[in-house]
Amino acid sequence: MRRLLPLLLVAACAPEQAVDEVSRDPVVVYAAFEEDPALTGLFDRYTEATGVVVMHRYGKPEAIVDDLVRNDVLPPADLLMTRSAVDIWRAAEESALRPLYSEVVAGRVPDWARDTDDLWFATSADIAVVAYNPKQLEGEAIAFSSLAEPGFAGKLCLSSSKNSINRAVIALMISASDVRQAELTVRGWVGNLAAPPFATEAELAAEIAAGNCAVGVVSRSVAENIGDLEIRRPDVTIATIDAIGIGRHARNPDGAVSLIEWLFDELPAIDTAEIAPIDASIPAWNAEDARKLAERARYH
Repeated sequence: MRRLLPLLLVAACAPEQAVDEVSRDPVVVYAAFEEDPALTGLFDRYTEATGVVVMHRYGKPEAIVDDLVRNDVLPPADLLMTRSAVDIWRAAEESALRPLYSEVVAGRVPDWARDTDDLWFATSADIAVVAYNPKQLEGEAIAFSSLAEPGFAGKLCLSSSKNSINRAVIALMISASDVRQAELTVRGWVGNLAAPPFATEAELAAEIAAGNCAVGVVSRSVAENIGDLEIRRPDVTIATIDAIGIGRHARNPDGAVSLIEWLFDELPAIDTAEIAPIDASIPAWNAEDARKLAERARYH
C-alpha cells in the first residue's frame, strides 16, 4: 500500500488569470534538504505569476530519494531537487528520474554540470577553497593535501565530514590518487584539528574569522560572506552542485518543465568562467568510498 504524505501548498489561493500552454494542475516538488525559505518564496512567486500551485515536501536526502526510487508514496514527485550530486546521481542510477527535454535549460547548463542522458541538470555550482585568517597565516599557496602536514598542527578546523563539500573533496582525492593516499591525507587533517569538526560551514568560517582556527576547507560562497577571511583556490577544482530532475512517475511532467524553466530564469547562471570544466558526478562515483574513508580516519 502506498503512503499518503502531507505536502505544503504554496499560495493555494492562486490568481484566476489564464496560463498559456501550461497545465494548471499542481506541481509536486520533493526537496532532498532542510526547509529553505528562499526556495519556498520562489514557489510563492511562481504561483503568483502563473496560477499554478506548487506542493512541496522537504526532507532528509536519503529518505526523499528512497521514496522516489520505491514509488510507494502519494502524490508522486513531479520534480526532485537536491543539494548534492550524490543524491541526484543516485536517483538517476536507480531509475527514479525521466529525461528533461528543454532548450531553455540545456542552453543554461554546461556539459560538465548535467547528466549525459539529460536526467538531471545542475541549478548552481560552488567550489571548495582553503580559507584562512591572514593574521595567523601567510598567503602562500595551500593545497588540500598540505593541510595534513605537521606545520598545520593545531591550526586546522573543518566542518562535518557529512557536509557535501567535504565529501566532494575526499571523493576527488580518491579519484586523483587512490584510497590509501586520500586516507593518509584525511588522517593528517584529523591529527591537525584545533577543535572537533563544526556542524556547518558557516560555523567553521566564523571560527576562522574570529581567530579560533587559522585555516579550513569551505565552499567559496560561504567564505566570501565572511569579510575577515582570505581565500586560496587549490589548483584542483572540486565542485559541488545543486541539481534538479523530473520524477519518473510524475503526473504533471509538463508542469514540472515549466516550473524548472522559470526557476532557471530566476536563479543566477553557473559561473563557467570561474569553475573549470570537471565532471560533477565524481563525488557520486566515490561517495561510498568517501564515507567509509571518513569513518576509518575518525573524521566525524
